[in-house]
Amino acid sequence: MAFSAGPSTVYPPSTRTVRGKGAMKKGHRAKGEMWINVRRSWGGFSRGAYFNENLTIGEFVHRVVRDVSTEEGFQFFQQGWYVEVQSKRKALDPDEYVQMLKERFDGAETVHAKVFNEYGQLLDYEFGLGWKLH
Repeated sequence: MAFSAGPSTVYPPSTRTVRGKGAMKKGHRAKGEMWINVRRSWGGFSRGAYFNENLTIGEFVHRVVRDVSTEEGFQFFQQGWYVEVQSKRKALDPDEYVQMLKERFDGAETVHAKVFNEYGQLLDYEFGLGWKLH
C-alpha cells in the first residue's frame, strides 16, 4: 500500500482574527485554519480536523488520505485499491494544485472518504471480518 503525501508545503498561519459563528461552524477561522468533517464511508462515522485555508485541493486530498490510512483495516489494504475524497458526490482532484481550499469550502462542510477496489466497487470495513463489498 503506497500513499503519496503529495508535495510538502508549509503555510504560515493567517494573521487575521477569528471570524465566524464559533468553532466548527460555517465561516469560522482560527489562525487561518478551517474545520472540515471527514466521513469514513466504510466505517459509518466522521472525524473532523482543522485544515489550513491556503492548502490547494490536491494537498487537502493527500492529507485526508494520509489521515484516514491510519484507520483500522488499512493494514489489509490490497494493491489496486484506492481512497477517493468526495465533496457533494463529486471526487476532488488529487492533482489540483491551483484552486485553494478557501475558494471551494467555507468551513464546517463534510467530505466523504470512500474506498474502492481495483474494479471501482465501493468497499466497507467490518471489524474482525475485513473488507467487503458495500
